[in-house]
Amino acid sequence: LELKLIADVGLVGVPNAGKSTLLSVVSNAKPKIADYPFTTLEPNLGVVRYDDQELVFADIPGLIEGAHMGIGLGHSFLRHVQRTRLLVHVLDGTSEDVLADFSQINSELALYDERLQDRPQIVVFNKMDLPQARANWPDVRAELKKRNVDAIPISAATHENVQRLIQRTFAEISEYRETPVEVISEKPLYELETDDVAFEIEKIEENAYRVTGKRIERA
Repeated sequence: LELKLIADVGLVGVPNAGKSTLLSVVSNAKPKIADYPFTTLEPNLGVVRYDDQELVFADIPGLIEGAHMGIGLGHSFLRHVQRTRLLVHVLDGTSEDVLADFSQINSELALYDERLQDRPQIVVFNKMDLPQARANWPDVRAELKKRNVDAIPISAATHENVQRLIQRTFAEISEYRETPVEVISEKPLYELETDDVAFEIEKIEENAYRVTGKRIERA
């Protein structure tokens, strides 16, 4: 059986975008953190508390192109995203093409499960403590606004705007807390009884058969 983690919020993004650092800052989780891709090989969970509420955040390992086909252990990572109610999309502010990363991750999510393209998403532009990210931010913000995306510039390393992100996450997820992620419907159970369970099988052509009988036809 396939195990899927259950979390309120999923942190998604390209490898090395700073998801693990962000999780360690906002929660009690102590994930492995290093400055190279694929440090996180299994999702990490952390509990984030704000006022008298708490949410479970999942740090989903970085996604790469082709993740929906299982490339880079993509299926192992993506299956956990399905159980979250809200996504926090972490952008690497020092990337050569931040907008391409943004589009790629959203494409991988939609290709894996089309329902994920409608999942509420908060976009954060990380690593504002670095000069390259600060230089990239104005252009990226302008382009994201054209797509109706209101991104939050943050630095997980220096905690810049992290509290603002937490407040917005709790505010937005309150709208979706009651929305079921997966609906499992009950199927009727047909029990065999004595009288009308009899049926006949008639071969009508080479690979076709007709099954007749009172109870079985009703079923």
